Amino acid sequence: MAVFQYKGLKKAIVAGMVLVLSASLCEAEIPVDRSIQPVQLSVNTRYFWDGDKEDDLLWSSKTLVSMVGSGKEKGVTGLQDRLWQYGKDVDKQYKDIRASMLDAAKQEKALRKEYQPYTFYPFEHSTDVYIRRADTVAASLLEFSHSYEGGVHGMYGVRGKNYDSKSGKELSLTDVFTDANMLVGAIETQLRRDYPKATFTEEGSTLLEDTVSRMVLDDVVSWTLDPCGATFYFNPYVIGCYAEGIFNATILFDDYPGLFKEKYASMPANYCMELYPYLPVRTCFADGSSTAVEVSGTDSGIRVMAGGQTLVDSGYNGELRPVLVSLADGRRYLYVDAVEEGEQFECTRVYDISNGAPVAVPLKNWLSRRENVPADFKKAKIDKKKKMEKNFYIMSNPDGFFMTVFDEESGKTSKGIFKVGADGKPVELSK
Repeated sequence: MAVFQYKGLKKAIVAGMVLVLSASLCEAEIPVDRSIQPVQLSVNTRYFWDGDKEDDLLWSSKTLVSMVGSGKEKGVTGLQDRLWQYGKDVDKQYKDIRASMLDAAKQEKALRKEYQPYTFYPFEHSTDVYIRRADTVAASLLEFSHSYEGGVHGMYGVRGKNYDSKSGKELSLTDVFTDANMLVGAIETQLRRDYPKATFTEEGSTLLEDTVSRMVLDDVVSWTLDPCGATFYFNPYVIGCYAEGIFNATILFDDYPGLFKEKYASMPANYCMELYPYLPVRTCFADGSSTAVEVSGTDSGIRVMAGGQTLVDSGYNGELRPVLVSLADGRRYLYVDAVEEGEQFECTRVYDISNGAPVAVPLKNWLSRRENVPADFKKAKIDKKKKMEKNFYIMSNPDGFFMTVFDEESGKTSKGIFKVGADGKPVELSK
């Protein structure tokens, strides 16, 4: 169900960016720790509309992350407690933001009504969270937010939150990296390599060096701890203009041997990593290869980029939720949930990137990784007067993940547990 669609915003994210991310073989083998086990998390986004008798004034949402089940069995009660506190913090922050923006929207509308005819565009505050990692070593959340309070365009950005799964402690850079100066150099080098035509590469400019150094040394840079490295994010206006969007730099475990502390320097044998749409990311796989992957939505459909090749899957648009699946035997896939044209709820598409170039994997049945799809979703209608929400059990275990199944004969949905099959298709284990 596409609730708020920011097509202009999404285009702004990629407009003007020239990216050179190449596939390569890892120079040194990344340690694989088969004892690392996946942890199941849930992401829940709730949507709200505030207005008066004439207009909508504010469209807003808040996103919560929680653990599914008990963390005792895997020894991650520390993470479970931390996410409970995270939810409380989000609730309080959202309450303050909603009240402040609603008051500002009322004032803006009153001011505009003094001039006839007047046009008022609702203010917006939208959020989402992408789970970059969720296992018994660490959990990493990439928070997205977008706000519009009048003017030519809104403002958006991302922020990383990283936690030790055993203790629940929020990780600082010094918890994970051994040398701040080496880290600064690694980020600068990767940014210049990936964005050779960005404005920060202009001759005589020291913006990149000054900004990265300050943000890393002050521990205010946004970053996520990924399954096989770490990614650093620089929001619009930080090291480039608005049109250049978000810049990111991924440092793999083997790029700079010794940069990561031993506790956080091993890759799980299997892993799932959610991708932020429209933003490329480097990652590594079990066979030692690495590549750049990007999933984005276009007017033509889902665009998948991997191994230097592009595939456009027509007929799907709306909000995307992609996850990269890497298996111990070297196979890798993209599971992408998107809204099919004419529909309201997300369905899952699968793409095989095991050989580099993306290839669509045909699915016979309608499947979705969204948990709260109504049993009669084909007839469901959006009612803004009712509380609306999306709930995803985030894919973290390729051998056991949740999906919603639509039965064509009965016209109803059911829930099931699936695994990634030999051909990449989800295979149901139980209902």
